[in-house]
Amino acid sequence: MNLQPLKIPAGWSVEWNLLTETDPTEDNIHEFTGSSLLLISSHTRLKAIDVSWQPEGDINGAYQLQVIYLLPKFNTKTNTLDYEGVWENPELEFSTQNRLELVDKLNHLLFYLKPYTDTRILLQPGVVDEPNEAIRQELLTNDLTKELVERIMTSNHKKLQELLLDHKAVTYTDVEKLSQDGATKGVKNKAKQLLNSKQFRNLKSEVSSNVDKAKLISSITNKMEAVLAELQHLKPEKKFTLKTHEPNGYWSFHWKSTKIWKTEHYLKEWFTVSLYGNRDAFSLSGSHSIKDVFEQLEEGHFLYKEKTIETLHKMINTIEKQTKEAVLKAIDQQFDPGF
Repeated sequence: MNLQPLKIPAGWSVEWNLLTETDPTEDNIHEFTGSSLLLISSHTRLKAIDVSWQPEGDINGAYQLQVIYLLPKFNTKTNTLDYEGVWENPELEFSTQNRLELVDKLNHLLFYLKPYTDTRILLQPGVVDEPNEAIRQELLTNDLTKELVERIMTSNHKKLQELLLDHKAVTYTDVEKLSQDGATKGVKNKAKQLLNSKQFRNLKSEVSSNVDKAKLISSITNKMEAVLAELQHLKPEKKFTLKTHEPNGYWSFHWKSTKIWKTEHYLKEWFTVSLYGNRDAFSLSGSHSIKDVFEQLEEGHFLYKEKTIETLHKMINTIEKQTKEAVLKAIDQQFDPGF
C-alpha cells in the first residue's frame, strides 16, 4: 500500500498519515478504522486538518474532513508551547466518498486556509489572563450591563476597551469617557473617531440637549423652592407645600383651602407648573386646579409655547414672579356656587 501523495507547502507538519491510494472495498474496509487517517497541523496558521472514515469500517461510510482551530498552551514542565485543538467547534467540515475529491480538497486547503487569530487575552504566548479573559467572555456572551461596563473601565485594559467600543450597545457616555480616560492613546483616538461618526454625532446633540434640559429643570426647582419660602412667609396659615417631580417636569404647590363651592366640603386647591416638549421646543404652563367632591376645574394662568431651553433659561426670573403672583391670586379667588 502506498500513502496518498499530497502537495504540502512549508509551515505544515504531518502528525500522522494512514491515508493510502487505496479506495475502500469489501476486502479492505477493515483498514479504514481508527479515529483518524490523517492529521496535518500548522502552528503558524493555528489550524489543523483531520481526515477520518465514518462510520469506521463501514463500506457505506465516507471520508470526513474537519478544519479545527489550535490554541497555544504554555507547558510549564517542558517550558514550551503545546497546541490544543478546538474540536467542538470546527471551522469547516467536508464529506465525500471519492478519494480523489478528498485529495483535491486537501491540496486546496493546505495552500489557501487563512491563519486563525487567537482572540484570547494573554499574559504571554499560551498563558491566559484569566480575570480579563473572563470579562471578555462575558462581553461576548451576555448583555452589556452597567456593572460590566464599569469592570471594563476599571480594568484599564486596551483590548477590553476596544471591544467595548465595538459593541453595538455602547453608549455615547461610555464612548466619551474612553475618549478622555482610555487605557492607551489608541483607545482614546478610536473613541474620538466614534464620537465623530454619524451615529454618535446625532447622539451628542441629544445628550447635550438632555444636559441642558436637566440644568433648566434644576433652575426651575430652585425658583419654585424660593417661591415656596416666600408664600410660607406671606401666608403661613395656608400651610404651603411643594411637590416636585423633575423627571416629568412637574412642580405643584398645595395649600389649606377654606373655600366652599358646590358642596359643604372645603375645596382641594393646587397650582401646577409643567414643562413638556422635545429637544427642539419646550412649553411651560402654570395652572390653578380646584377639586370639589364631584367636580374638578382647571384654569390656566400662563403658557409659553415652543420655546428653546435657552429662551426659558432667560425667562427664569419672570417664571418665578408669575408663579408667585398666580398662586396668591388663586388663593383669593372665589367661585360662584351656581357655576
